[in-house]
This record gives sequence, C-alpha cells and structure tokens, in this order.
Amino acid sequence: MQWPVVELAEWEELRQCPGCGRTWLAAWPEELDGGMILCAPQPVTARRLRDIDRASTLRAYCLARLEEHFGTLRERKLVCRKAGCDRKRLEGAGHCVEHLIADRFGRHLARLESPIRREPTSETREIPSPDGDGGE
Repeated sequence: MQWPVVELAEWEELRQCPGCGRTWLAAWPEELDGGMILCAPQPVTARRLRDIDRASTLRAYCLARLEEHFGTLRERKLVCRKAGCDRKRLEGAGHCVEHLIADRFGRHLARLESPIRREPTSETREIPSPDGDGGE
C-alpha cells in the first residue's frame, strides 16, 4: 500500500494514511544512524511540515530507544552527573533522561530548559511514556 506524500523536504516527508487519513512524519535524521523514523506529528493538528514540533514528535522515539537499552526507565535518588543539573539519574546510567537524549540524539530534542521537578520521596520511579500507556 502506498502512502501519498502531503509535503516533501530534504530529510523528511509528511505522509497520509490512505485508510484513516491521519498524517505521519517520515524522517531520516542526520544525527541518527539508521533508517526512516515514522512518527505521529505533534501537535496532532499539524498539516504542514512547518507546523510540526520536532522535539515533541521525536521524543517518543528517543524514549523508546533509551528503554531498549536501559530497560524500564526509572529515576534514582542520585543527581545527574552533568554540572549544574539537579535532575535525577536514570537507573543504570550516570545522567538524567534529558542529558541522555541530548547526548545520544541531539541537544535540540532534549527538554533541558524546562523546569526541574523535585520529587525526593522515593528511591526510584518510572518515567511516564508520552502516549500514556506505559510503553510503545
């Protein structure tokens, strides 16, 4: 089945599912070695490439790849090793999830400028998946 291209750019395409009509972003990021990434664009109402928030759109992909490597993403009590960062380290890693995303997938995909939540009450906690179902 062919998915018609709605809009085309050098390293990405906006495609439309012929069955349901939903648009999808097909991207080939230069920072990542590998094939095409197919993601539901954020915001969902985006109908043009210029309307897509790439960091939010590719975040689910980044979290899924980190989960493949580390298992369930859980924060520990220890603070991230990056200087000046008060976020909690991921279990099995020396850095917080945002610095891991920045290091592995590019700084532009991390939420390093967002406010840091402080939740020191538990030893570990799971990081919620952006789609809310706890996984892919």
